[in-house]
Amino acid sequence: MAYYTQPQPFDELKLKPEQIQEKTAKLMEKGYFTVPIAEPTRRFLHEQSSLSNPAWRQETVGKVIDLKATDYERSTTAVAKDIATTLTGKQQQLRPHEFQLRRAKNQGADQWHQDKGPKKVICIATIEGRGTEYVKRAESEGIFEAGHFGKMTPLDARAVEQRTREAKQDRFYFFAGKGICEDSIPKLVHRSPHQSGRSIFLARWQ
Repeated sequence: MAYYTQPQPFDELKLKPEQIQEKTAKLMEKGYFTVPIAEPTRRFLHEQSSLSNPAWRQETVGKVIDLKATDYERSTTAVAKDIATTLTGKQQQLRPHEFQLRRAKNQGADQWHQDKGPKKVICIATIEGRGTEYVKRAESEGIFEAGHFGKMTPLDARAVEQRTREAKQDRFYFFAGKGICEDSIPKLVHRSPHQSGRSIFLARWQ
């Protein structure tokens, strides 16, 4: 008799090599790629994210539930490593800097920026509230000036406003940080929306 295990949270992120090829090609073109959030993951994130969950810890960035060193993190880290390796064509050793749920206080992340080194691969999903705002690769050229620490200053506020998109709630967004040094690999220009009470999933590897 065949034995089928119940689908687990984050199973949809166990991307196969051909999916990674396809997704990294998208990232090169648009600056990011997405993976639809499956129902078990959506349920898990919403249950964990409840304010009554005693696992929330107060940290400098806001409230955090740390999921590092879980099976979910380990399987996703293996995929993040394959993403970085496929993007750069070089074997990458990645370790998770964060793998967490976060209710942020929005320090600095509400300014336009690219994730600075040593961060290489970033994954964000919106659980509650508005999604992360971003500008696609081709549309960001010429309308931002790069500053220190990954900060991006809008040169043309109107153009930026017209080209700003909002991350949808039902998917994971993957993009590269400046820890991947190759200039040919786009780093997504993004920011947190000005809204309190947002809850997100955030994973970053370096």
